[in-house]
Amino acid sequence: MEELFVRQVDIGVADMDISVDDQLTTTRVVIERATATDRKGGAERDLLLVYGAEETKAVAEALHRASELAMKEQ
Repeated sequence: MEELFVRQVDIGVADMDISVDDQLTTTRVVIERATATDRKGGAERDLLLVYGAEETKAVAEALHRASELAMKEQ
C-alpha cells in the first residue's frame, strides 16, 4: 500500500461506455482526479477514480463522517 498526500482534487461527471453481457452500454459516472505526492519518495502521482453515480452518495457520506471524526480528534 502506498501513502499519498493529496494536494488537489477535481470532480466532474461523464458518460462512460461499459460492457454488460457482451453488449456496450453507456452509464453516467462521477470522476475524481487527484494530484498527489508519494509520502516516501516524493514522486508526483495523478489518480483517476471512477465511481458509479449511484455509489457516489455513500462515498461522500463516508468521507463526511471521517472528516468529522478527524476534526474531533484535533
